[in-house]
Amino acid sequence: MHGMILAGVGLYLAVILAVGYFSAKKVHNFTDFLIAGRQLPFSLATATLFATWFGAGTCMGAAGVAYADGFLGTIADPFAAGVSLIIAGFFYVGLLRRLKLLTVTDIFGRYYDTGSEIFASVLMIPTYVGWLGSQMVAVGYILHALTGMNAQLGIVIAAAVVVIYTTEGGMWAVVLTDVIQAVVLVVGLFWLFGAVMDQIGGFNQLIASTPPELLKLVPEKPDFDGWIVYAGQWMMCGLGCVVGQDLIQRSLASKNEQVAKQSALTAGFLYLTIGLIPLYLGLAGRLVLPELADPEHVIPQLALKYLSPLAMTLFLGALISMIMSSADSSLLAGTSLVTNNILFRIWPGLGKAQALPIARVVTVLLALLSMGIALYVKEIYGLMVNSWATLFVGVLVPVTAALYWKRANRAAAWMSMLGGTGMWLGYIFFAGGSLEDVSDPVFYKAAVYGGAASLIGYVITTFFFSKKTSVPVYLSAQDQN
Repeated sequence: MHGMILAGVGLYLAVILAVGYFSAKKVHNFTDFLIAGRQLPFSLATATLFATWFGAGTCMGAAGVAYADGFLGTIADPFAAGVSLIIAGFFYVGLLRRLKLLTVTDIFGRYYDTGSEIFASVLMIPTYVGWLGSQMVAVGYILHALTGMNAQLGIVIAAAVVVIYTTEGGMWAVVLTDVIQAVVLVVGLFWLFGAVMDQIGGFNQLIASTPPELLKLVPEKPDFDGWIVYAGQWMMCGLGCVVGQDLIQRSLASKNEQVAKQSALTAGFLYLTIGLIPLYLGLAGRLVLPELADPEHVIPQLALKYLSPLAMTLFLGALISMIMSSADSSLLAGTSLVTNNILFRIWPGLGKAQALPIARVVTVLLALLSMGIALYVKEIYGLMVNSWATLFVGVLVPVTAALYWKRANRAAAWMSMLGGTGMWLGYIFFAGGSLEDVSDPVFYKAAVYGGAASLIGYVITTFFFSKKTSVPVYLSAQDQN
């Protein structure tokens, strides 16, 4: 059985690498590499957003949390993460696409100053390094659980494959492989769901057998700290993801503003529905695998228990599809920020001819860094969720103000970024948060306090530096004049 599974995985990875190779023919310049030449139609833009969101954090991490804590533990993902796509579709992606940016932090250089652009990009890099690391951890888990392969070797294999096709084809490779991965993902997940429901007596039986408290989405009579943690679960992904480079990058790659909006909204609604399937599988695991040592292994273990060898091989392809679609997105997002908003701002003399090879080198270096984190931090859900904290505490408020507030100014942007990040890091340090336990409630509370400091710092600073230094992009051309 292990031989069949390994052969199937090898074939799947070969197909993905081939797509990456042929995608390279579409990459002629830096813009093609980062945003696919701004040519994505609605179908491709929607598929790549959905596949990006539906990664290891949802499929394995959220399923494991549902197994251990029920729906209340999964507020950050998929619930808040799905809402983030809808918020972005209504309020952000259309305006950012109108500006024809390459990255989300380009708005800092355009409306604030170059220094804030570089600093905001530096704040965002850990998001994608950590997120990519969580995807690599998941691949290691899966290959170990289903084939007996050493988990660390699985992490290395995942890193190598993602690097190869992303480096070759850039955004085109990411989008085209995402389409394949989205299809395989949905088919495989529904296949397993159907098999498990048949075994336990159907969906109604699952709900009837699950303790009611595990299906709640709101905590019962929490204290003040409990409400803060709950708010943090919603905010870190629900608001932090809104200005994520991975999301914005796909919107900037859309062929027009309307496609950017519609694809984000559609992907959000798809995610909030299909994203529930891993949660129900996690609850089902409580019934049929009550002694599971590591809850994040629940979906691979259900596949081992209920699928035939052939079905198992196909489902393993689906699992790896989920992970690869998020991994390549996080890698390309990080590469975009490092090259376009850090290196090219520090060394403006770098020519356009050098941009593409530099971006490819950065892609490899970021993957190596993420692999190191994956080998150190071996917990998927917490690592994934906490990766978005820096966007929420340091980037969300300045971006929103630049888009919508006439009094937006560079002093306020700096105060917001420094105050929010400082409060976030300070709270984690003094409260004793540890990277070895990234699911600690301390991290959620730190995000809430950091986000509040970011907003308060921006608003108060505008009273001292009230001169308008940027023009919100929602204004008409006549108003701008």
